[in-house]
Amino acid sequence: MKKVLFLSLVIMLAVSCKQAGDEQPHHVKITGIDSTKKPGDDFFMYVNKIWYDSATIPASQSGVGSYSFLNFPQRIRLQGILDSVAASKNPAGSIEQKVGDFYAAGMDTAAIDKRGYEPIKPILAKIDAVTDLPTLLKLVVEEQKAGDRSLIGFYIVPDDKQSSVNIVALEQAGLGLPERDYYFKADPSTIGIQNAYRTAISSYFQLTGTDAATAEKNAATVYEIEKQLASSHRTNIELRDVKANYNKVSVADLSKRQPNLGWTALLSEYGAKVDSVNLGQPAYYDKLNALLVTVPINDWKLYLKASMLRNYGSFLSKAFADVNFNYTKALTGQAVMKPRAEEMTQAVDRSLGQALAQLYVKKYFPDEAKKRMRVLVDNLKKAFEARITKLDW
Repeated sequence: MKKVLFLSLVIMLAVSCKQAGDEQPHHVKITGIDSTKKPGDDFFMYVNKIWYDSATIPASQSGVGSYSFLNFPQRIRLQGILDSVAASKNPAGSIEQKVGDFYAAGMDTAAIDKRGYEPIKPILAKIDAVTDLPTLLKLVVEEQKAGDRSLIGFYIVPDDKQSSVNIVALEQAGLGLPERDYYFKADPSTIGIQNAYRTAISSYFQLTGTDAATAEKNAATVYEIEKQLASSHRTNIELRDVKANYNKVSVADLSKRQPNLGWTALLSEYGAKVDSVNLGQPAYYDKLNALLVTVPINDWKLYLKASMLRNYGSFLSKAFADVNFNYTKALTGQAVMKPRAEEMTQAVDRSLGQALAQLYVKKYFPDEAKKRMRVLVDNLKKAFEARITKLDW
């Protein structure tokens, strides 16, 4: 998708370059400018106020802007491709078969509703079987490998100080709300989000067989753990400080500093044979190391269950999806659920994006267009090179 948008921008750039010397009418409509504003006082409102006051957000969206207008026709095309391959008899093992089956499975809401939360019962059973910290942390790693991140923010990224080398990065994690401030702000909007979140956790527990009173207590326990973890998180502004968030440390020293995490065994579970890591936000892992022994193991099991239910809720039966959406409504203001086909188009794009891209290119980007774009891009490179070589810096 990004490549398609990039090529669109390249085409527009090429056209503008070709016509640079011609007398052209204005391509930007200035009728939207609010002449009652001074651009030096508030340039955003000077340019956008008329649109800002008149634009409407579709009920199934949480916002609207230029990207959503660009994305809409692409989504319709992708959905058309998925509808087609899902309805076709495709060769076994083909991209069409894999993508089509994934989409069709998600569109079969009758089968999904019939299964309830059965698909995640094996995961919940694994949590029930946890008896100590090592098995708890091992399960955290197993689930992260499957795409469900909870307590450990484990990534493989280029080393900021040696970009030719990859490094293990350990980032702050552990929260169900978007970021730390949601746990500590006391304005009416944030309190509403906090309440909706706790209600969602309680509802998930009830849907898996817990009585209402116990489910509410479980939700309070989970929320309190998250709030304690959030207290150690850096703010979004603090995360912008690249130097402050680069803290390379040896695994040996890290193990001494945070013994309860058992880093040697933990990194081995990830398959990371390294002697050093970047501990992005040390305070988070210091806090987690302390909480692992002060919070009872049964409370950690509740925390993991809530995390799994939250992460998988939108993929389960309608009852779970409704809980997920009610929280989403409070968080984002989105009034109604997106149509199922739109949800599944996005799900396929997230999980099988490269495969879906191949089908998109096959239908909407023929070889001849690719050849033309290569020529265009090569010419742009030559033009840039000619300009750069003339610069004195």
